[in-house]
Amino acid sequence: MSQTPVLPYGSPTILSGISENFSFHSSPENFITARTLAFQRAHPNLADNRTPVRARVLNRNVAVISSYHQIRQILCDDNITSSLSSSQAYDELMAPFFPPPNLLLLDPPDHQRRKEAWLERMSTLNESVRPLIRNTVFECFRSIPSGSPIDLYESMKFLSWRILLPIFIQNDGQGAKHAEIEALHEDLLRGQFSLFPVSINTPFWRSPRSKGLEARQSLQSILASKVDNGKCPFPHNNHDEGQDIANHLLLFTSSLAAKALASLLTAVLLNVFVFKEDGSSLGSKIRALKDPRQRSQYIQSIISETERLSPPVVGIMRRSTRDIVIDSGEKTIPPTLIPKAWDIWLYFVGAGRDSAEFGETAEDFVSDRYLDAKSSIAEGLAFGAGPKACLGKDLMRTVATEVVEACVGQTHSTGTDVPLEDTVIRLHNIRDDLPEGVLGWLGWKPKVKPEDWARDMKQLPTQRPRKPIFINIQHRLES
Repeated sequence: MSQTPVLPYGSPTILSGISENFSFHSSPENFITARTLAFQRAHPNLADNRTPVRARVLNRNVAVISSYHQIRQILCDDNITSSLSSSQAYDELMAPFFPPPNLLLLDPPDHQRRKEAWLERMSTLNESVRPLIRNTVFECFRSIPSGSPIDLYESMKFLSWRILLPIFIQNDGQGAKHAEIEALHEDLLRGQFSLFPVSINTPFWRSPRSKGLEARQSLQSILASKVDNGKCPFPHNNHDEGQDIANHLLLFTSSLAAKALASLLTAVLLNVFVFKEDGSSLGSKIRALKDPRQRSQYIQSIISETERLSPPVVGIMRRSTRDIVIDSGEKTIPPTLIPKAWDIWLYFVGAGRDSAEFGETAEDFVSDRYLDAKSSIAEGLAFGAGPKACLGKDLMRTVATEVVEACVGQTHSTGTDVPLEDTVIRLHNIRDDLPEGVLGWLGWKPKVKPEDWARDMKQLPTQRPRKPIFINIQHRLES
C-alpha cells in the first residue's frame, strides 16, 4: 500500500524565518545538518540522513532537498520538471541583474529551443580555446617566481578571469578593458547577494544593490558593443540574436562564473598535489603513467570525483507551479509533498555525499572512482542535470583538464621556445594541517562537524576556504 506524502520536516514561524535567513546564508551545510539531526532525534526509527527539511528563506517557504535520488527526479523527470519554474524562483535574486531572455531564467518550452541554438554555438568553442587556455596557464604560473608562496584560491580566481574574458570578449584597444569589466562584475555580484535587497541612491550613499544595478547597465552597454563589433566568438544575423548573445555574455563573463571556476580549480589542484595516496601525491602517480590515454583517464576521474564532493555552486532553486510529490526512494520513508508556490532548494553538496547512492565511501575522496569509463557510478551534480544542466560544463571541464595537464607536464606544445621541462609546475602545501572544514569539503576526512564546516568554509555564492591556503610553486620537475 502506498504511503501518504508528507511535507518537508520543520514548521518555521515568521519570526524564526528571520534568523533562518541569516543562518542559511552563513552556512547551508550547518543549516541543513542541524535540521536533519533534529529530525533524526525526533524520529529515531528512520535511518534516512537526507530527509527534506522545511525552512523560510527571504520570507518564503522553502523545501531543502539533499537526497541524490530526489534531486535527480526534480531535474530529470518530465512530469516534475514541467511543473517547476526557474524564472519565478530567481525573480528577486537574479532577474534584475541578468535580464531575460537567458537560459538560466527561461522555462519550457522557450528554454529548449534557445538551448539547442546555444549548444550548437558552444560545440565549436571547447576545442578551439584549448591553446588559449594552455598558454594562459603557463603565462600565469611562469610569472610567479619558483619557490614563491601563493594564495591558491585567489590565484585561481585571477587565472579564471584571464581565461574566461578572452574566450568570450576580445580587447580591441578601445573602450572598456578587461579590468574594467571585471570590476563592474564584482559590483554586480555584491549587489545580487546583498542581504539588504533595496536599491537606495543618494548623494551620500548608494546601497550595494543600487551599485550592482548600475554595473549591470554599464556591462550591458559594453557587451552589446562587443557583439555589434564582432568582438565575441558568436556571430549573429539580426538584432534579436545579438541581444540574446549579449545577455548570455553577461552570464558567461560574470564574477559568479569566475569564482565558480576558481573554486573547482582550487579543489582539483589540492587533490592532485596535496592529497596523499599510499604516501604519494596524485600528481606523481599521473606522471608515472606512461600511456597518455591512461593519464588522461586518471585526470578525468580525479576531476569527476572533485565535482561530486566539492561542487563550486552548492545548489540551485526552483519554484513549484502546482503541488508535486517526490518519491523518497525508500520503502520505509513516505514521499515528500511540495505544495504549489513553494521554493525548492537543491543542495548538491549533500546529494554528492548521499550514501544511498555512493555507498560507504560516499564522503571519501576516491581518486579512481570514475576511472572505468563503462562504470555505472552516478556522476556528481556540480553542473546540474537534465534539460537545464549547465551550458558551460564542458568548457569548465576543459579548463580544469588543461590546468592539471600543464601542472603535471602532460601537454602539447606551449607555443614558446621554453623547454617543456622548464614549464612543468609542482605545488607544495606550506602547511600540513588544513582546517577541518576544508578537509570535509575535499572529502579527505569524513564526518566533519557542521560547525567546523561553517567555520572554515564559505559556501555562498561559491564554495571556498575562509582563510587562505598557501601553496609553493616550483617550476622545474626535480627528483
